[in-house]
Amino acid sequence: MPLAERRSGYQLALSPVSVATALVVFAIAGFTVVLAGFTVGLIVGVLVAAFAVGLGKALGRMAFETGMSSTITSRFFGFGFKGSAIGSIVFAFMILGFLAVEAALLYQGTLLMFGLPDSWGWRVLIYGGMTLLWIALAVFGIKLALRATGVLIAVTLLVTIYMIVDIYVIQGADPMDVFAYAGVVPGGLWPRFESAVSVMGATAGTIALVTTDFARYCRTRRDVTVLAVAGPVTQNIVMTVLGSLVVIGGMPQVIGYLLAHDKGMSPEAAAVAGNTYVMQNTGAFFVIFAGWMGFVTIYAAQAKAQAINAYSGSLSLVNLIDSLTGRKPGRAAMVVVGNIIALVMIAAGILEKFTQYLAYLGAMTLGMCGVMIADYYLVRRARFDSATHRVEKWNWAGVVTLVLSAAVGIVLMATDVFALGFLVSFVLALAVYPVLRNWLPEGTGTTFVAGEEALEEAH
Repeated sequence: MPLAERRSGYQLALSPVSVATALVVFAIAGFTVVLAGFTVGLIVGVLVAAFAVGLGKALGRMAFETGMSSTITSRFFGFGFKGSAIGSIVFAFMILGFLAVEAALLYQGTLLMFGLPDSWGWRVLIYGGMTLLWIALAVFGIKLALRATGVLIAVTLLVTIYMIVDIYVIQGADPMDVFAYAGVVPGGLWPRFESAVSVMGATAGTIALVTTDFARYCRTRRDVTVLAVAGPVTQNIVMTVLGSLVVIGGMPQVIGYLLAHDKGMSPEAAAVAGNTYVMQNTGAFFVIFAGWMGFVTIYAAQAKAQAINAYSGSLSLVNLIDSLTGRKPGRAAMVVVGNIIALVMIAAGILEKFTQYLAYLGAMTLGMCGVMIADYYLVRRARFDSATHRVEKWNWAGVVTLVLSAAVGIVLMATDVFALGFLVSFVLALAVYPVLRNWLPEGTGTTFVAGEEALEEAH
């Protein structure tokens, strides 16, 4: 990309910061603190941010040096042209999962705002309307959504600050109660630390891969660093503090709201429902404390995020089909398909199983990051020459490593052997790939594709 068209890290940082201030991240931050307490939650936030920054810098440097997006980078480093289909599957699972979760959170907030029952009629009407909106924005309004990013980030943060002022200045809550909050997980420090990392840590690979997509537009390596820092710090530190102040400090008012609107509910049941709201109805906090202003804000901010999710998900599906078949389906058609997949994920209960989804996603994304980093830095020693670099159709060492490392992490978590199995996936990928690449060098069991074909990407 010509230097004149490149941007500073601060300009590019708006995109990962936009992802990091989404409703689903607010839910993750608040839920982490509810489980582990403020101090442990913030410490974990700092550690996860540092880890994600390291991943973002490593992957971002690859994209910056080669000028390629994350999808194309995975073709050149780690998986090969057709093998990168596995990366597209991971991307689609990640993006469409967030598309589904954020739609489900908006649905729950809408029911609360208007006092509607959770019936099939309302599900069809509300989810149907949202889906048509996401499709229209992704197909016709993506440029408008991108232009509105900075404004909507500012509005979201201002409304959050308004809620904090309401809770602590107007309602008179004591912020020290938040800072002293110890969490609901019993058993001492390690169980609380493990529970916090199991929720928040799984997002490290996600934000790093988002960063990679924009690093190719940076002017300098310093801009790559700025870009790599922005998303994780916002997501894991800033949102942890803001989410804690709203969720923990505002819980008494939420419980009071529930008791006032359901005369038959006991205080104990209201407390349980309030804690459930943190992860499964995060928009409720905006509705209860900011009314119409909060409701409009979450819809406006999420409409922008959902347009980008739907657009990015469609590109993942296009690249998946292209890498496997050589045919590029229409992006608009893939936007529709992606939204249908998201609706299926909602129907399957992704919101109720969100922590499991995050954990398994973490095993996939961190395994993918590990393979790409190992290929570029450990095997190739950070050397890349576009004139001589050959792209395999299948890099079997990378494909096998990702499947193996992700499977091991998922099994460890699914069987409750180790709650942080996604970290095992990352370490395993780093360790196994160089060994397999030595046993399966370039060209083993595959052929090569032309450089021009490898660089083709859906737009």
